[in-house]
Amino acid sequence: MFKKVLVPVDLNEPAFSEKAMALALREMDDQDSELHLIAIVPGFTNSYVASYFSESTHKKAVKELAQKLKEYASSHVPEGVKSVLKVYEGSPAEQIVAYIKKQQIDLVIMSAHHRNPVDEFLLGSVSARVAERSRCSVLLIKN
Repeated sequence: MFKKVLVPVDLNEPAFSEKAMALALREMDDQDSELHLIAIVPGFTNSYVASYFSESTHKKAVKELAQKLKEYASSHVPEGVKSVLKVYEGSPAEQIVAYIKKQQIDLVIMSAHHRNPVDEFLLGSVSARVAERSRCSVLLIKN
């Protein structure tokens, strides 16, 4: 049914994406479909946060996240499924929405964190912003 399915993965909580991955694999149309997995390195694009870390620490964090994403994909994506793995830096919601537009994603399946009202007000909801700003279908899984 869908040719390009995106699952944003929070590798700090990989089990959180289990249901999203299962649904994504079910919703993929056929052998021409692509499963896109992205992970976001937050913070380094913020000058205040970046000032506390060296350039080598920054590069190491990005490299480690890319390796974790490869490991996640190798254990969760069946053989024969075309997958695209990407790591980005910055605001998770902004990076996901930009990726959706650039790659012409048909469907996004992501888990929605359950935060307390104070965190929700201060931090906002990545899943809510993605659903609000995307031009494709977005399926939110409440865990």
